Amino acid sequence: MDEMTDGEIAAGFRAVQELVQEWDRLGEVLVQLEDATDPEAVAERDAAEERFAALTEALCRSTAKALKEIGLWHGAAMIDAALAIPNEVWEDLVEQYPPYPQAVPDLELRPRRSWRA
Repeated sequence: MDEMTDGEIAAGFRAVQELVQEWDRLGEVLVQLEDATDPEAVAERDAAEERFAALTEALCRSTAKALKEIGLWHGAAMIDAALAIPNEVWEDLVEQYPPYPQAVPDLELRPRRSWRA
């Protein structure tokens, strides 16, 4: 792998940063429209939710691309693998393990106790 400067790495992630900023702005709109009941506001919320989902996917793909460009193939591959999981499967996981599925069981994260303790 060729040496990259910090500036080149930052430039590779500039598109990701722009998507994150848009994603944050849209998230704020969705929070404001969360309890909307007016038909016009509900339609606006539905459109914002669709855009938010599309932005989320674009953000993941852009991040994977930027990671690949700097040689972090494993991280990019993990994102690509997650994107390959159908939405229906994710929805089932969220229902089964609210609020989100835990990647690593809690017990594995705890330090092991020494037999001396």
